[in-house]
Amino acid sequence: MRDIARLPTAAQLLYPDPPPMLYHYTSAAALISIIDSRQLWAGLPVQMNDAEEQIRAFHWLEWIAREHNSPDATPVSEMFAKVVAEQIYAGHAHEGSAPYLVSFSADGDSLSQWRAYGPRGGVCLGVPFEMIRTAADRQGWYLAKCIYDEDDMHALVSELFEHHLGLLDTGLAATGPVQAETVAEMVAERAQMLFSELRLYGLFIKNPSFHAEMEWRLLKFDAEPDDGELRFVPGTDGVRAFLPFRLLADDHPGFPDHPRPSVHIGPSPLPGIAEYATKRLLERWTGPGNADVWPTRSSFR
Repeated sequence: MRDIARLPTAAQLLYPDPPPMLYHYTSAAALISIIDSRQLWAGLPVQMNDAEEQIRAFHWLEWIAREHNSPDATPVSEMFAKVVAEQIYAGHAHEGSAPYLVSFSADGDSLSQWRAYGPRGGVCLGVPFEMIRTAADRQGWYLAKCIYDEDDMHALVSELFEHHLGLLDTGLAATGPVQAETVAEMVAERAQMLFSELRLYGLFIKNPSFHAEMEWRLLKFDAEPDDGELRFVPGTDGVRAFLPFRLLADDHPGFPDHPRPSVHIGPSPLPGIAEYATKRLLERWTGPGNADVWPTRSSFR
């Protein structure tokens, strides 16, 4: 993710040892579409259920910038921190192209997620982690784990701030004595680079109240799709836009061995009634006799 080796704390938090499988909670209708099209549809974060999407990361950045804007700060550090805080306060730091993302969970049978994303008739599609990562690398998407711990958030955003401040100091040292206007331009330019990176990393910073979701995100960042690439559906708050992600090639040979895609069927007053039909649907990917389909262990009410 944008040469993340420069940011060891971020790399450790966003790329821990991956689980063997990731799970996508959805409706039966959406599962049929996913299987038939071999695609997942990535939605706009602003149309999802966390009102703090991206904003929380910039709140942390503003706090960290104000910590650096102190009497004992160097003139460059003080100027950089001031510009960063002012741009966030003015609302300019968030500006950029819309990202599109798909949410997964490391938990394939979570009662809270059945309630939120798979009410009656819901399903949970399990996908091998390496299958998603391979497809993401091929198509230029990012896949990483969300973080919920506030100490981790502070550490990640602070590391990013310090990294860009260090690059600014290095650039000014290499330039030599310059006019004050040139220094201001270099500070403003570096602040924009910091904002651009945080718009990306901030999409993996979540409110701690969502920690039970154990979310991983598949993300297309700074996408500029044309109308022909997007898919549109009606939603409770109006039109919703989605960008397709091809999860499985048309000529994929199937999955005779594990790990392979699976489906959990959500809570229902009639457990097992859809199991046969779901197995036959999943066999379109896995091949005859290779469909792993189970009812949830969660109870229905």
